[in-house]
Amino acid sequence: MTNETKKGALAFIVCGALSSFCARAAERVENPYADVPWHKAEYLHSFSHQHGQNPQIFWDMGYRHLPLSNYYPSKPIYPLPEAFARKYPDAIGGPNAEQHSLTDSGIHFNAIGSLYTTGYGYTPSIKAGTAPVEHVFEGLTVFDPQNTPWRGIYRLDVEFAPREGVNVQAEVSLTVEGAIRAKWRTFETLDDGVVRDLPLTAKSAKSFCLKAQSDSVRVKLGFDPALTKITKFRMMQGVNRPWRDAFRAALDGTLDDSQGKRIEGLLYPDAGGITINHPTCGLEAMLTLLDFDPRVLGLEVWNHHTYFGGSLKNPAAMPFYDLWDDVLRKGRRCYGFFVKDHCLFGRGRNVLLVSGLERLAVREKERAALRAYRTGCFFGLLGAMSVDASGKVVPPYDNSAFRFTRIAVRQDARGEPSGVDVAVTGADRTKRPHTQIRFVTDKGVACAEKGESAFFAFPRDAAGAISCRFVRVEAFAYPSTHLSGKPLTHDAVAAMSVFQIAQLHNRVGDLSKIYLYPNGEEPVGIADMIFAQPILVRP
Repeated sequence: MTNETKKGALAFIVCGALSSFCARAAERVENPYADVPWHKAEYLHSFSHQHGQNPQIFWDMGYRHLPLSNYYPSKPIYPLPEAFARKYPDAIGGPNAEQHSLTDSGIHFNAIGSLYTTGYGYTPSIKAGTAPVEHVFEGLTVFDPQNTPWRGIYRLDVEFAPREGVNVQAEVSLTVEGAIRAKWRTFETLDDGVVRDLPLTAKSAKSFCLKAQSDSVRVKLGFDPALTKITKFRMMQGVNRPWRDAFRAALDGTLDDSQGKRIEGLLYPDAGGITINHPTCGLEAMLTLLDFDPRVLGLEVWNHHTYFGGSLKNPAAMPFYDLWDDVLRKGRRCYGFFVKDHCLFGRGRNVLLVSGLERLAVREKERAALRAYRTGCFFGLLGAMSVDASGKVVPPYDNSAFRFTRIAVRQDARGEPSGVDVAVTGADRTKRPHTQIRFVTDKGVACAEKGESAFFAFPRDAAGAISCRFVRVEAFAYPSTHLSGKPLTHDAVAAMSVFQIAQLHNRVGDLSKIYLYPNGEEPVGIADMIFAQPILVRP
C-alpha cells in the first residue's frame, strides 16, 4: 500500500468516526422525568377531565388533587368547598372546566389551572302529565354584535317521545318570547327569527340556536300529555367562539374593559394548560392545535366512555391511542391523559410526581400539582377494579399503588445517551404477581420485558445516530390466570394490544346501577396498567 493510499484510508476512517460522533453529538434527548427526585417522589392521584360536584366522592377513591370539571356553565369549582377543605387539609384544589361549542371546531377541551368561565345552563323540572310546559329562563345576556356577541347566544334543547303504548307520532309546538332563532356558527338571524307555535315532530331539529333579545326568555311547549312526553328541556350555552380565541382566553385571560385589567386565564402562568378531550379531530388538526401554543399540553389517550377511542360497534378500535403515536412521529411534544370523564366509578387517572408537599402552603401545593401537568411529570394509570368476596365492584374502584420508580436516560462512558432505564413497583403481588415492561417507539412495540426493571438500548443507524423519534414506556401487572382459570403468560400478554390487556377479566357484571361502564355490562378489569409520557429524540 502506498503512502497516499494509507493516508486516504486513514482519512476515511477519521472522517467516518467524526461523522458518527457529530451525528451523536447533535442529538438531544428530552426526558420529562429528568429532574424527578425518584427516591422521595410523592404520587398524587389527579384528573384532568372529571365531571362531578362533590369532591368527597373522589377523595374516597384516593384522589388528592381535585380540579373538578363542569359544564353549563363551564365554570371552575374552585376553591374547594370550605367545609370539605377544613375536613381534609391535604386536599389540593385547582381551577378547571370543560369548554365546548366552538364555532370553527368540534373539539372539547379542558383548561386545567385556568379560571376561564363560559356558558349558562338551566334544566327546569317538569311535572309528569302537565301540559303545556312553560318556563322563563332568567339571567341571560342580551345579544350585542359589537361587544362579546358570544355571550348572547344560547342553545335550547327539546326532546320528546310518544307515551308508552301510544303508536301515534309525538308532536310538540314551540313558542319562544325574548329571543330570535339564528344560524349556528354565523349567528345570522334565521328568516325573521320569530318562533311562535312552531310544529315539531320526531324528525324536527332538537336543538335551536337563539339570540337573546332580553335578559329573560319565555319558552312554551304545547302538546297532548296523553300522547307525548317531554324527555329533555333545557337552555344551555357554550364557548360560541373560534377555538383560537377561546384558547387565548383560557391561557392568557380576557381584557375586562370595566376594570381595565385581564381576568380569567391561568391562575399560575407557569403551570397547567390545555388538554384536548376525546380527540376525533384527526392528525393534521391535532398538530395545528398543539402548534398554537406550548401550553396546549396533549390529548386524552383513554376516556372511559370510549376506551382508547373505540365505539359501540367497534370497541377494540384505538384511534386516540394511535393518534398519540402519530403525533409523536411528527416530532411534537404531546402528553397523554387518562380520564373517566362523566363515568364516576370507571377507570382512568393521571398520577402526578411531586415532592415536599407537606412543607408547602395551600397555593404552593396547587402550583406544584399544576406544574407537574405543565412539565409532563405524571403518568397514566388504568388500575384493576376492586371487588369484594362476591365479585361486586367496591370502593376505591380503580385505585392502585402500581407506579414507576425510575424512568431515566442512561449515558455511556462518553456521556452520550445509550438508552432508557425503567423500574416499577407497587403491584398487589397476591393478585397480580407478574409484571411486564413494554417499550414503544415510532416503529411500534420494540420489546416487552419480564420483571420490575428493564433497559432499552436506543436503536442506531449506520452513522451511529439514534434511529427512533421517541420512546414510550408502558408497564402491566397481571395475574397468572384470567377468565376464571385460563392461563395468562408473559408471551400471551406481550402479544396483546393495550385494549386487550385493559379487557382482561374474570367476570362480566351488570354494573349499570353504579354507572361504572357504558351500557352496564362490561368486563371487570383485573390488570394494572401504567403509561409514561414520551421521551423525545431531537435530531
